[in-house]
Amino acid sequence: MSEANLMNVDLIPSLKGPPDAMFAQWREQDPVHWNPPPSPGSYDSRQPGSSVEKGFWVLTRYADVSEVSRDQKRFSSHEGGPVIWDFNGEALERQRASLMGMPPERHMQFKRLIVPAFAPRMLEAFEPAVAAAAREIVDAVAPRGGCEFIMDVASRLPVYTFCSILGVPAEDRDLIFRLGNAIADVEGQGAEQPEHFTELFAYADKLGEAKRRNPDASMMSMAVNGTVDGDGLSRDEVAMFFVVMSIAGHETTRTTAAHFIRLMNEHPDQYAMIRSDPGKYLPNAIDEVLRFAPPVINFRRTAMLDAELGGTPIRKGDKIYLSYPAANRDPAVFEDPDRFDILRPNAQRHLSFGVGPHMCLGARLARTQLLLLLEQIVTRIPDIRISAEPVYLPSIWFNAIMKMPVEFTPERHSR
Repeated sequence: MSEANLMNVDLIPSLKGPPDAMFAQWREQDPVHWNPPPSPGSYDSRQPGSSVEKGFWVLTRYADVSEVSRDQKRFSSHEGGPVIWDFNGEALERQRASLMGMPPERHMQFKRLIVPAFAPRMLEAFEPAVAAAAREIVDAVAPRGGCEFIMDVASRLPVYTFCSILGVPAEDRDLIFRLGNAIADVEGQGAEQPEHFTELFAYADKLGEAKRRNPDASMMSMAVNGTVDGDGLSRDEVAMFFVVMSIAGHETTRTTAAHFIRLMNEHPDQYAMIRSDPGKYLPNAIDEVLRFAPPVINFRRTAMLDAELGGTPIRKGDKIYLSYPAANRDPAVFEDPDRFDILRPNAQRHLSFGVGPHMCLGARLARTQLLLLLEQIVTRIPDIRISAEPVYLPSIWFNAIMKMPVEFTPERHSR
């Protein structure tokens, strides 16, 4: 197990989560671990325009992940893109056009343009709509006594929220729902599947042009028509912003909601505590779920010069794998890190939303969505229980559950 290759898409499903024991061993004995490229033919990236030809350094200590995340001059998310695959040509340029892959100066300009939409007062104004959507989602399943939690519950709120914020017409929600789920499952799809990323990119470009012709108050219109220091965004930058928002916002909220239900089933004593006072215990419990079972497993940086990390020499051009599951269980930061504890006093120090200049812009929004959805579940269908073994996504990127049937006592009077 200590020599398992992180490019093995079956690793997460076989372990029902990240290889935490392996990361713990590496952290103690080899904290900057070399992961070789997969053997020829053993991994198909199924990412348009990409391959996996290079090995990479895996960072397993909290301090190292934090240091590299904050230092764009030495460790770039732009040079080779922000994800672990090796992209070429147009595919690499699209990665570089994304919010995560922009050069630092451009990234700061983009954030100045977009950050106001994530300001606390803006999110507070949007909260009643999120709360209403959460109620509607639980309304649809509460009288039934059971459902498929991922598709019927967890996936719906982030898509509805995303579509509302970005200004996606209501009639296109089902399309975005389908494409978002398909992209999350891109590694598990057969080669005959359509290129959903390309389809979503094309939709984003079309929506951007519509917002350019008819501006409104949406975030997509803000991205298309806004300027910083007289400089606007390119069409590729706008489209990639939409794609990244759809994937990041969708996957984080969906997966964390699923892991919350799983972990509450595994720790009924802690769930009883939450049920006794959701307002008191739920916010910190959400952060502990994010720490314990981070939805995104890794992002990439590329060394811009020869450097040293943890006593290990890194060469210019080397790929670096930021392991969030490993960092979140570093005993130097989290006492007894393999214990799930909703009362953990520093649970919010997890790195599941990243850290530094590329920390997730939507972290506050994700927490709001999770709080409002899980409040509905805990108070209205409190005896929710998993009725069949969860099915995990075959992925090197997401710690995601694809299917998870649940049962509960039906709510007599749906609201």
